[in-house]
Amino acid sequence: MSGSRMRRAGRTRLASVTPPATRRAPRRDAQRNRERILTAAREVVAERGVGATMEDIAARAGVGVGSLYRMVPTKDELFAGILAEEAERMADAAQRALALPEGERAFLAWMAEAAEWGAANRAFINVLAARDASEPMPRLLSARLRALLRELVARGQADGDLRDDVAASDVLMVLLATARVSEGTVDTAKAYSRRFLALQLDALRPGGDPLPGRPLTDRELELTLDALALSRRAAPGGRA
Repeated sequence: MSGSRMRRAGRTRLASVTPPATRRAPRRDAQRNRERILTAAREVVAERGVGATMEDIAARAGVGVGSLYRMVPTKDELFAGILAEEAERMADAAQRALALPEGERAFLAWMAEAAEWGAANRAFINVLAARDASEPMPRLLSARLRALLRELVARGQADGDLRDDVAASDVLMVLLATARVSEGTVDTAKAYSRRFLALQLDALRPGGDPLPGRPLTDRELELTLDALALSRRAAPGGRA
């Protein structure tokens, strides 16, 4: 083989080996950029509600608007990413609670953590408020989260912390109410939300009269959240 042909063959072999490594770096960079954008979007939406713009989010993330649109073509796609991430945060908290040893009252531990999450995080309901209302309602409760919540409810009932006629959707509505109270009292009586949560947990304990009606289905719960978001969307300035 001539020297020139050997050099060409060597370059061909080198090219066949090196691209995977060079391809991995852009993928890692893209993943880091996506995480930075989701973090920025969550912060901006929590602060500005439906008034948040893609330009605001790009500026907070430190990327160009064009780069943002290349990674996330639409605002609703970006918001769907936030909703999925927040659902996973709740699911991760449920998983941690269920990993507690017997006798550690997993349900109460999760409720306390979830209530703190709701008090500190306005992004979830604001994302629903900011999404395009003409688009189909997204599914908010992943299969993983639904399964973990059912396990937590069963654990709470077995531990004597939760009445037998309470469903996971009842628990989530209690958390939603607590988050709204926390949001409303953050500037007037910040500690009050803990008292309110204690009142709700007391109402969930066994021993009360049978509950009327039936719990919400998963889909009814999601539609209820969207209805609450719609009222926020219609509020002056687009935020509650």
